[in-house]
Amino acid sequence: MASLFTLLDDEWRELSEDRAAGRRLRTVCAVAGDARSLAEVERFVRQADHADADLVLLALVARAVERDELAARVLLQLLLPGTRALARRWWALGDPDERAAAAVTAVYHRICNYPLDRRPARVAANILMDSAQELRRAVPRLVTVPSDDPVAAAPRHRQSAHHGPEMHPAVELSEVLRDAVADGVVEPGDAELIARSRIAGHRMADLAQHRGLRPRTVWDRRQRAEHALVAARARAAATAATA
Repeated sequence: MASLFTLLDDEWRELSEDRAAGRRLRTVCAVAGDARSLAEVERFVRQADHADADLVLLALVARAVERDELAARVLLQLLLPGTRALARRWWALGDPDERAAAAVTAVYHRICNYPLDRRPARVAANILMDSAQELRRAVPRLVTVPSDDPVAAAPRHRQSAHHGPEMHPAVELSEVLRDAVADGVVEPGDAELIARSRIAGHRMADLAQHRGLRPRTVWDRRQRAEHALVAARARAAATAATA
């Protein structure tokens, strides 16, 4: 099955040469060196300096916030390299397909709700920065540290110059899950689900198939378990603060 990014690129190859689409964004094409197609708009932005490229992005986002879906789609394509980087960085959001969907959704949402009056420049940087913050809020508090995919890096301890050994996020999560099961906060099966998806990087669809459940059911089960973990840690922190 093709990834979301591959599907977007395939769609773009057809859209970028669509003459009718180019005519609909004639004002944007004019800013992009009198481009004759959306493909030429993309080439202009990729090759232009920051100031000239920003003018094109500004023209697109001005239309996108007015609910011009074509302008929003073009801007999404231009920001796809940064969107891919977000999807790679936030491994805690799930498997690669889940991360791609979350990143694309966040970027598209920020495009359509861009605060044009407050940020009339540095459009790409602002959208990607806001999208990163949106993704950060979507990650359970237990694993808000972005890092390399734990599948590619075996859990290990790192040495901190100021605080002694620093625990790898995957190791910390494993220990949190072990304690949560011992304390009855989560069931062993739910802890295994979190470990397999968050640490080992197993696809939610594969885990659902293995358990004979629908992917949505497995997703909801993991989310409930993670919320229970967060609540338990919050109670422990409150108790420690008042002790």
